[in-house]
Amino acid sequence: MATLLTLLLPDFVVDAERRWEGLPPEVPVIVGGAPDGPGQVVAACRVARAAGVRSGMPLREAARLAPAARFVPGILDRYAETASMLDELVRRWCTEVDWVSIDRAVIPASAVKSGTPAAAADAMQRAIRQELGLSTAAGLADTEVAASVAAALVAPSGLLQVLPGYDQRFLAPLDLRWLPGLTAAARERLGDRNITTIGAFAALAPHEAEAVIGSGWAAAWRMARAEEPRALASTTLPRSLTRAIALAPPVGSEDVQLAAEHLADQVSQRLAQLGAFAHALTVRVMGADQRFRGRTFTLREAARQRTDLAPVARALAARLWKYGDPPVRVSLVASGLSADGPQLSLFDLSTEPAAALRRHDGLRTARSFRALAKGSLARRSRAS
Repeated sequence: MATLLTLLLPDFVVDAERRWEGLPPEVPVIVGGAPDGPGQVVAACRVARAAGVRSGMPLREAARLAPAARFVPGILDRYAETASMLDELVRRWCTEVDWVSIDRAVIPASAVKSGTPAAAADAMQRAIRQELGLSTAAGLADTEVAASVAAALVAPSGLLQVLPGYDQRFLAPLDLRWLPGLTAAARERLGDRNITTIGAFAALAPHEAEAVIGSGWAAAWRMARAEEPRALASTTLPRSLTRAIALAPPVGSEDVQLAAEHLADQVSQRLAQLGAFAHALTVRVMGADQRFRGRTFTLREAARQRTDLAPVARALAARLWKYGDPPVRVSLVASGLSADGPQLSLFDLSTEPAAALRRHDGLRTARSFRALAKGSLARRSRAS
């Protein structure tokens, strides 16, 4: 079996909010809304969780348990940009990555560019902490399940390596709560039969496991036996590239457009380094109220040249200037990256970028990492 490295960011949402808000580590953070609001907790830092705060709990109850906590609304665009930067950073040390969710990545050992997987993991963890302020745990094992459990055991930070060939023995004595994908209801049914460890569950015959758990038993049972229930879906290119710049007041429309053009130049250079092309561009502006406004344009054909990207970035920025207060920050996201460049056409289908934007009905909020973040937060809420 090939060794796998799992990177786990157990406090991704809280860490991202702490970085954006500039909050020191000693300040408790609760994500979900105002403390007197009608909503529920999306995520909470470890200090708040130690006080009894849990995902899905009413915000008013969380405020009673952790009155000194800083409550933040939870802005998906923050997580999208953080995740994009994280993905690009991780690829400094490896040629391919499988992002299982916004806060978990699996990397084949064969994809590590140089040195050992353990050394690469250590270097990645340091860079992620220093550059993005995110805590990261890492696990090394022959199988994805063992590597993921190893990372979870040393969370919020640390590195745990399972000796080759020891995955099943490593998992066997652990409580069932460490087994990914096993629901609380399934654990309760297994507990009724005095099956409380992963090894005891793995020892069941297939028909016994199905009888106890019912639908979905097979994947959990195979993981308990340190078998691989899925093939990796690794990619060699990042999902997107993000560049951002802060603006000092006073800010005019031309300032915003020039900032977007400057960012397009940076993105173009990076695309050339990667040998990649972008299929869509998104410009986001953030106001003093921390709210994001964004527009996305799908390019007629894949591109990476500054002459192709800059006019689109300027046109998007000009449209965004019409809404809200003058922005304090501009970011540009190139998404839909591929190694395939533009194709020659039999006809001249070129259009001016601004005109194309006026005719294009597909302007929409970027969905790549944004959807991934939303799905991850929903899973967190259901799991709690």
